[in-house]
Amino acid sequence: MARPEGPPPLHSVQVVSSTWARDSHDLFDFEANLLHTKAFTVNRSSMFVRSGTDVQMTADSAPQPGTTPPLEVLLRLVQKEGGYVVDKAASVKKLWQVVRDLDNSCHSLSENDVLKLGRFKFRVQEMVASSCDGVQPQLRLNDFHPGPICRTDESTREAALTNSPCRICLLEGTEDENDPLIRPCQCKGSIEYVHLGCLRHWIKGRLSLSDTSGSYFYRPLACELCRTTYPAYIHTGTEKETLVEVPKTTPPFIVLENMVRDSQQHTSRGLHVISLADNKLLKLGRGHESDIRIADVSISRCHATVRFHRGQFILEDHNSKFGTLVSMRKPRQLEVGSHFSVQVGRTVISLTLQPQNEENGQTAGGEHETSL
Repeated sequence: MARPEGPPPLHSVQVVSSTWARDSHDLFDFEANLLHTKAFTVNRSSMFVRSGTDVQMTADSAPQPGTTPPLEVLLRLVQKEGGYVVDKAASVKKLWQVVRDLDNSCHSLSENDVLKLGRFKFRVQEMVASSCDGVQPQLRLNDFHPGPICRTDESTREAALTNSPCRICLLEGTEDENDPLIRPCQCKGSIEYVHLGCLRHWIKGRLSLSDTSGSYFYRPLACELCRTTYPAYIHTGTEKETLVEVPKTTPPFIVLENMVRDSQQHTSRGLHVISLADNKLLKLGRGHESDIRIADVSISRCHATVRFHRGQFILEDHNSKFGTLVSMRKPRQLEVGSHFSVQVGRTVISLTLQPQNEENGQTAGGEHETSL
């Protein structure tokens, strides 16, 4: 005796996949004329896979190994409590939300969001909305691990008493307790010690931090002799203070970590500290008027902007050729009537949740394809 079928799903998902014909740095060209497009109607848990430019919908299970041609898993669409959740499979590449397809082409940023503009990635390290607590930027990179913390300990005080020379000014010992001798790197012998003030002056000249509004680019500097990266902070007794003297940044401000190092484009790992005071608009792009300028062909002249509005930092895409994306850090619940798109490599999958039609409530889903 056959088991009775369960109630039909309350909603279905209209899915449109668009795949760029070229395979280049996991980019998708939103201005391309040649796209391979397919449309699906989904009313059960499903998985989307791709072979070349062909996207297919399968049951919610991993593809069998040895499949010819090999299938690349894109994402999972999981039916849950009458709705659907967009999630990634174990072997899938990172899922990126397409900002231009969100409401008003905007995304409200959160700390630790990872942004992708063309080939370049930024992490939102810090956002400060108000000056009430006097918070200043934390000059640290997420995966940056400097040598031992620089301290003015007994050995440095002993060096001052024995008239050890500063390797920059060559003066022996120290006469000012606010300008102690420190050991900031792994150098030994006559170049082991340096005055705090001398090193700060040298670093300030190398970084050129002169913006009066408090906006600047900070990158960790290394000793030119032993190549040890200088720490961002030093400890003087129980106090902690920055080794680098930076401008005071006026809130609201945002700190973006540059995650891509490109020697050809002369970009390096570091922190973009940008004040958005006085309704300033942070511009990211290839144009010379950009606050964060990225000289790369994957970046549009005016690629994206960040503004501060009603207590939030808002990221907006400006119809960029290769898109403005935000990493999807957790599964996304689809909402009725809302439009949501994710990019996986050179494929963009657009999903819309809508009430299920009675006439196809028992179907397993369908598909058709078009080429644009």
